[in-house]
Amino acid sequence: MTVKQFIEIIKNPYTISKEQVSELGEIVKEYPYFQAARVLQLKILHSEGNYLYNKALKLAAVHVSDRTVLFNFINSKEIPDFSAIRSDFERISKSHERKEPLPDEHTPPKVSYIEPEIRPSFRPQPQPPQPIFEENIFPEELIRNQDLTQVFTPKEPQPTPNLDDYKNENVAEKFKLIDKFLENNPKIEAKKDYNSDVNLADQVQADEKQLMTETLAQVYVNQGKYKQAIQAYEILILKNPKKSSYFAAQIEQIKKLQQNNL
Repeated sequence: MTVKQFIEIIKNPYTISKEQVSELGEIVKEYPYFQAARVLQLKILHSEGNYLYNKALKLAAVHVSDRTVLFNFINSKEIPDFSAIRSDFERISKSHERKEPLPDEHTPPKVSYIEPEIRPSFRPQPQPPQPIFEENIFPEELIRNQDLTQVFTPKEPQPTPNLDDYKNENVAEKFKLIDKFLENNPKIEAKKDYNSDVNLADQVQADEKQLMTETLAQVYVNQGKYKQAIQAYEILILKNPKKSSYFAAQIEQIKKLQQNNL
């Protein structure tokens, strides 16, 4: 893009082409503080209603020294003074040309020459096969030092001990220890004059009361022994006061059965 084209775009931003828009974006990207190019890009985005306008406006507000001038240029239709813009754009164009020098046609291309590496021819010499020595399973020296009759003579079987004799000996020893214990310790004799003051009949009755259960009371009912069943539930009331109401109800039912069977 030339200086003349750049000024023409500033005069009439609506005549800019797609290629020039791309070139203008590259100029702004490479020279972010080139105020004229950035303001021109912002005016084009504003006139097109492009969605990138808000983002470009924030960047332009940061890189432009006077935001009032930026606002007036975007919203006004007057043509500004291009003398300062021309000098700035020419300076940027010259610096851009210095960065990309053209190649010289007369300069021959440099060709790097690398000498091939000379390697001596080497062939490995075949190695003779190594002999394999196997260890003798039956060394000859062992056979020479021993008598052949000792080597091949079978051994006599060892007699196995008789387990029955061993058991009998252990049993006899145990009986001897028991007999010795009985001889050394006197017998315990029961006392003949022992008298008991405890009434066994009372104990039996007490045990019956302790053994009285609800299951036994139900057995009495099934057998038709209503009197014994009532006595059983009366004992259970004394043993379990918390269930007295339940046991009393059972007694009432037994009495009804007793009356029906009369």
